[in-house]
Amino acid sequence: MEALVAATRNNVEMLGLSGQVGVIPPGAQADLVTWNGNPLEDPELFSDPTDAVLVIQAGQIVKDLR
Repeated sequence: MEALVAATRNNVEMLGLSGQVGVIPPGAQADLVTWNGNPLEDPELFSDPTDAVLVIQAGQIVKDLR
């Protein structure tokens, strides 16, 4: 969990983008990936793109296998 936070939220804060990216409320510039499993339990999920179930880029769904 600490590695995920360091790679995401901490970088957003350092870039001064808090509240603009890394959040998913209406109006945000959302890039979001959901996985076929729990990456906290199985970090290998990140290495196989076929494990991505839902991908949203700039607020638009670009992959949806739900």
